[in-house]
Amino acid sequence: MKKSKLFVLLASVALLGSCGEEAASNLNPSSVTVSEIRLRLTGDGTVMVGKTTEISVRISRDTTNSGFDAEIEDESVASIKLTDTSITVTGKKIGTTVLTVSSVADPNVKETLDINVVAVSNPTLELKAEETTVTQNGTLTLNAVVTDYAGEITYSWKSLYQKGNFSGNKTSDTVTYNANSFGSDTIQVSFVLGEEVYTDTVDIFIKADHTNWTAISSAAQFKSELLAESTVSGNYYLTADIDLGGEGVGFHTGNKFAGKLDGQGFSIKNYEVKGNPADKYSTGGLFGGVDAGAVIANIGFEGVVIGQEGTGWGTATIAADFGGTLENCKIDVAHTFDGSSLMDENQWFPFCSALVGVMKEGSSYRNVVVNVDKSNEAGYKTIFADVAYPAGGSLGTSAQNAQQFSVMSFYTNSTVIGGSVWEWGSPVEDQSSYHVGLDWSTAGTNTYEDLDSHIWDIKAGAMPDLIEIA
Repeated sequence: MKKSKLFVLLASVALLGSCGEEAASNLNPSSVTVSEIRLRLTGDGTVMVGKTTEISVRISRDTTNSGFDAEIEDESVASIKLTDTSITVTGKKIGTTVLTVSSVADPNVKETLDINVVAVSNPTLELKAEETTVTQNGTLTLNAVVTDYAGEITYSWKSLYQKGNFSGNKTSDTVTYNANSFGSDTIQVSFVLGEEVYTDTVDIFIKADHTNWTAISSAAQFKSELLAESTVSGNYYLTADIDLGGEGVGFHTGNKFAGKLDGQGFSIKNYEVKGNPADKYSTGGLFGGVDAGAVIANIGFEGVVIGQEGTGWGTATIAADFGGTLENCKIDVAHTFDGSSLMDENQWFPFCSALVGVMKEGSSYRNVVVNVDKSNEAGYKTIFADVAYPAGGSLGTSAQNAQQFSVMSFYTNSTVIGGSVWEWGSPVEDQSSYHVGLDWSTAGTNTYEDLDSHIWDIKAGAMPDLIEIA
């Protein structure tokens, strides 16, 4: 049996004459209280041969600051090395032993931990799901399968996009996933073995439960239900493509969308975004604005035109002012007007956007594919593929804030991205998941690996398209 010690030495300075005697009396051991010392160990006791695991040691209520002792029962199985607050255990051969840690000030205060040394292996982890599509409020059984390892494992489960939660033993190899919100989610399972982390994921698609939702099947119904001059807060889903027949939309005095819209893979097609004829700088969009809490998902906006009448400060395909959530969205837009021709005496001119004009605080955008028509070069150069004036609130309420929204998995053929530096906000700071300047005709399927194949039809040499899921 090998025993190691770690303790803090108390030093004192001897003073001359009677001062020295007085100093010595102050260190009378009878004045030290040790009866309430507490000791706690934290860490994983499983370690592979030749690998290490770290055990944290916490001592409280020790007024002597004397530290701790540690001993390993069988030093042929594992060895130990102490620091001020932890013990490093190194596996030496396959087997089990016991680590005992005790207080120096009071050796009766001790804790033990079983040490399990296992063979060096290369575990593989696979996350299996009985199904990968589920209806909202339904459940899925998820199972983690590990091969080439026989030791105990503590699992960790995550819903990366927080569309659901888990029930059952959340550290075991099998859990039940409860689907709460509709849309795309990614489930992750992981475990730690020594210094290695093993992880696997699976994509889940949650179909909306349309109970008490309103079905939209025609252009007339879409306009009357969703483009009313008021705040629209209901829940809606498309049952077919909605063709607006080239109609001009976009100048709204009171329209706000504050509900949920599930496109089910269908599109709103063929409309022109216009502004206020009396104000060449007015903003426009299909919706007057999209409020916080609103969700627009699984939907296309195709054959959209923004011309001279629509060129304004943040005019956009969906809305000039967006504060909600946008997910699994396809955009096809042509900007036919050179916005720089509206330059004023200060050399300012308005920018438009293929997506939204202003990304408000708290808004989020995920799995978005944008095609900008490049046939009109001047128009193409004065429309941003993502956002015209990011990082601010509604038209100037939070100028120059740091980015307070998220954009994930954004794909576009355009290179005009990031937004304009303006008093409404600064450019998009985090473009780590942007894929720009794509040539749809030459891109391979691996280009779109972040898109959810449940809702996206992904083919080499073609722009991704939405799959109808009704």
